[in-house]
Amino acid sequence: MTNAKRAERYQPPMAVLRALVGLRVVIISTLIISALLIQLTFSIELPLKPIYHLAALAYGLSLLALFALHHLPPEANAAAQILCDIVIITGLVYISGGPDSGFTFLYLGAVSSGAILLGRYGGLVAAGLAAVFYAVLVDLMYFGVVPVLDPGDLPARVWTVPGLVANVTLNIVAFLATGLLVAAASEQLRQTRADLDRRKEEMEKLQALHASVLNSMSSGVLTTDLKGVVTYSNPSASELLRVPQGGLTGRNVLSLGLLDPDVWPRILKAENELLRFEGNRTVLGPEYYFGVSVTALRDGHGKTSGRILIFQNLTAMKKLESEVRLNEKMAAVGELAAAIAHEIRNPLASISGSVQVLKGSAPAGSANHRLMEIVVRESKRLSEILEDFLKYTKPRERAAEAVDAPSALRDVMTLLRHSDELSGKHKLEVRVDPEALVIQADAGQIRQVFWNLARNAIAAMPEGGTLKVESRVDGDIWTVVISDTGKGMTPEERDRLFTPFAHSFPGGTGLGLAIVHRIVTEHGGGIRVETAPEKGTAISLTFPITGARAAGVARPGLPDLDKAFQREVA
Repeated sequence: MTNAKRAERYQPPMAVLRALVGLRVVIISTLIISALLIQLTFSIELPLKPIYHLAALAYGLSLLALFALHHLPPEANAAAQILCDIVIITGLVYISGGPDSGFTFLYLGAVSSGAILLGRYGGLVAAGLAAVFYAVLVDLMYFGVVPVLDPGDLPARVWTVPGLVANVTLNIVAFLATGLLVAAASEQLRQTRADLDRRKEEMEKLQALHASVLNSMSSGVLTTDLKGVVTYSNPSASELLRVPQGGLTGRNVLSLGLLDPDVWPRILKAENELLRFEGNRTVLGPEYYFGVSVTALRDGHGKTSGRILIFQNLTAMKKLESEVRLNEKMAAVGELAAAIAHEIRNPLASISGSVQVLKGSAPAGSANHRLMEIVVRESKRLSEILEDFLKYTKPRERAAEAVDAPSALRDVMTLLRHSDELSGKHKLEVRVDPEALVIQADAGQIRQVFWNLARNAIAAMPEGGTLKVESRVDGDIWTVVISDTGKGMTPEERDRLFTPFAHSFPGGTGLGLAIVHRIVTEHGGGIRVETAPEKGTAISLTFPITGARAAGVARPGLPDLDKAFQREVA
């Protein structure tokens, strides 16, 4: 070990140096008070004057040590204090009888301080200095170099050379043994403290890493005790459940709606099993789906202390699954339409034509004539259904162009306002913002989307109601909301809304909303439905704004509408 490393290892803390000064002052003050009490209690004359001088020296050196704390390196300050302590102890031993003094044990304190503050070498140096000072003092007193103080009323003791040699040797051995033992214990204590500090630092780093991992997870994490009370929640858990940070701790996990109360006994029985659940019973509403994984939480001894819940918001995934299922159904219907359309159209045309010929031979007003009119009318209706089938399965090429979308929306609402479908019991409210906005789209198909949705909204209000049409810009998205105050839909009806033939009003083919869904998705847009029984329906359409926003775009007129839309208007 180099000197630099040794100095770094045994660098005494400032608090310990201050404590050493305080301990010195306490010991000296105790000696003075004890001497006074002995003298007053037992009427023994003690040489107090040298003790006073020695105490004054100790107090002065203590003040000097405090002043030097910020001016000397800690090692130098500690060495100076230990040296001063050895000098003061030597003086106290001299005053109290030299070899006969009962204060020789104080050298052991100075040696221990050296070992604790300066390590093994500091303890050995302190032991050597104590041995030298004590041996020299005993020699000087034995040979009369320094006078022996008057012991007062105490009898004088006669010293012999063997006795003094034994006394000095015993004390020197004690000093050296104390230095070695205290240094070894001090080094072991330092090593233990260093290991504890290192392990504490590693533990803090590990805890910080765990906290960082948990805080960075996009999934919610909850821990509970065996009674289901939440003991920890990460930030994502609060964010997913829209609860303030820390608001989940202390709550029962069953009150959050993530788990059905009936499954908690099953969870408690599963010790080594990972359980998964899905549900939509949270306070956020039934339209939000969460997936939850539950496993046992164990303490450091491997004993189960609770449960860990990891959950994710599956709403977007559920919507995607619903769209995939819808697309699969629509593809299946498309294949069916493609298969039957060509097989039915030609025979249907032959039947319709033949009946029309036969109708001309039947007397007007006769039963046969009326029956043939029914056949012709229903054949025409069936032909329209087949035409929608073909249009659904084989849509025409989308002619994308710059379209003033708000103007197209106003045109459709104007047509609706003057159509026979809007009765006096209906109220139409239109609020278009902005007045003009350019998007890249097929003008005829966009109008067809607005027309089909508006007609369905009117059909949902047979007893009358309010149809609201609003548009707005959200960033790079143009949003149109068509809402009614009609009968609304159940969750099951909402899930089947865009499935062909799943939701049809009288007189409809059941393909209008399916075509709407296809057109919107082909334009890169999206559809969102908000509905509840007896609370009406609101359908939000979103279209990306890809072209330059400008108000001066030529508005396609009504003759530019596609054939399907013209037929619906007619």
